[in-house]
Amino acid sequence: MSQFASVLLRESSPEPNLVDANAKPDPETDLTLLPPFVPIQGLDNFRDVGGYAIATPSYTCSSLTRKFILYRGPDISPIAVAGVRKLHTLNIKMIFDIRSVPQITRAGGVKEIEGIERVWCPVFSEEEYTEAKAGARYGMYCEDGCNGIVKAFEEILIHGAKGGAFKIILLHFASLADEEKPSATLIHCTTGNNRSGVFIGILLSLLGVPPQTVACEYALSQLGLAKGRGSVIQRLLKNQGFRTALGDINIEEAKRKAERMVGAREESMLAMLEMVGRKWGSGEADWRGGVEGYIRNVVGLSDWEIERVRKALTE
Repeated sequence: MSQFASVLLRESSPEPNLVDANAKPDPETDLTLLPPFVPIQGLDNFRDVGGYAIATPSYTCSSLTRKFILYRGPDISPIAVAGVRKLHTLNIKMIFDIRSVPQITRAGGVKEIEGIERVWCPVFSEEEYTEAKAGARYGMYCEDGCNGIVKAFEEILIHGAKGGAFKIILLHFASLADEEKPSATLIHCTTGNNRSGVFIGILLSLLGVPPQTVACEYALSQLGLAKGRGSVIQRLLKNQGFRTALGDINIEEAKRKAERMVGAREESMLAMLEMVGRKWGSGEADWRGGVEGYIRNVVGLSDWEIERVRKALTE
């Protein structure tokens, strides 16, 4: 078990392990995932974002992020009937879809679920998700080291604020602050990895979860996407924008870069939070100030609204 799992479990999870050694193994991955993962038939990488320890001193008297109120996951198009029933069991009443038009089109359109409101708030507008621009971001994700992926994450932060997507989602949570038992919300992109991961990383940091735990949560997608990683890689290798971004390289190197793109590494999230500290705070160690500066000055939330978000999502 890698470092991210051990840190996560030590700080927040009641389970002894993320992989149940006594459970029947999945034929494709040999993993049976435990909480915070939630089994949803037809979907991979679906999990609860609650139950994480808040750093001391905290912004409030709360000690944990609230469970059973915020979930993250992939495109819900492949969901099975039993999976839909599970969403209702989880009391999910709102879904925020942050994908762009081309991705929705490639997925065959929108999946509407009766009794659950879908709010479409794309991180990238159609103008920002052209083949050329998407290809450039593919190249960033595939770079060795963290510089490229941090640039890609910074673009997610900038466009997620510019188009209003992140503000819409955060104000939804602020509206739940006075509800004793609020309904649950799902946020998803295509695989539930990078755009969802960046937003959740910033949100958890805003709530006071320390960087190492935020990075651990992000890296859980490495497990969550294990089952379908092969098919995602094959889809990427056929994507013209991805192939153009890679240039003239052999198939083995292309596959390695595709594997890197669909991975989720702790160091990527830690490097992003350092960037946020430098850009919107007083320095790379100032993750608190950087995240608050970004939410206040770029996304556009007031101090009162920030406190409402914290009230709604901590306990």
